[in-house]
Amino acid sequence: MMTIGKEDILNPTVWLGEFEWREPVTTLTDFLVALVCWFAVYRFVSLPKSSRNPVSYMWFRNYFITFAIGMTSAAWFGHGLQAYITPRYKVIGWMYGATGLMMLQFGSFQLIRQNLPKFLTRILPIIFISEWAVVIFLMANPTTSNFMVTQINSVVALIILVLPMHLFLWKSVKNVVGRNVVLTLIYSAVPGIIYSNQVSLHHWFNYHDISHVLMAVFMSLMFVSLYRLSDVRHRQD
Repeated sequence: MMTIGKEDILNPTVWLGEFEWREPVTTLTDFLVALVCWFAVYRFVSLPKSSRNPVSYMWFRNYFITFAIGMTSAAWFGHGLQAYITPRYKVIGWMYGATGLMMLQFGSFQLIRQNLPKFLTRILPIIFISEWAVVIFLMANPTTSNFMVTQINSVVALIILVLPMHLFLWKSVKNVVGRNVVLTLIYSAVPGIIYSNQVSLHHWFNYHDISHVLMAVFMSLMFVSLYRLSDVRHRQD
């Protein structure tokens, strides 16, 4: 691994004729995550209506739709086209990501709702919406808009809220796909650790790029599990 300065760690700019392409590898690895999500959207939309789990299908499909849009935006507005737009455009990808996480929360909640105490069925949706509203406000406000908001929200959404629900699905509802989601969510910490510690191999494959590739693996694993949970032919797995 290389020890290099913060500015030197970024991909060098590439010129294609008159077009200035900032952080090209980072753009492509970010877009790789988007492509995984777009593939997931295609598979969800292609799932026959008769096989769609009515309690989770819409939420998980929309989770991938919003993340596909968000990661496409993050790739180009957040990196590739920064020579032509202001950094504020990064907020678009962050907001779509936060919205996608809320969709994941609701889809997970619907799978276990009938097995929860009544007070939890009332309070959890309020928590999901409140969390989303606070995060969107912080992202929209220029004085508080920062990628750290996205990082903190991801930890809260995935580890504090979604992880316990799928642990409950696995242990109490006896759905083994819940175990797969639990393991995948635990793995989700790895890209975050790589990013936070700026673990880089080279300025052509830096911590942005490594974490993006690992994130693509995460989204692939989530797709496999959430697709099975959304297909009634596998609902008893």
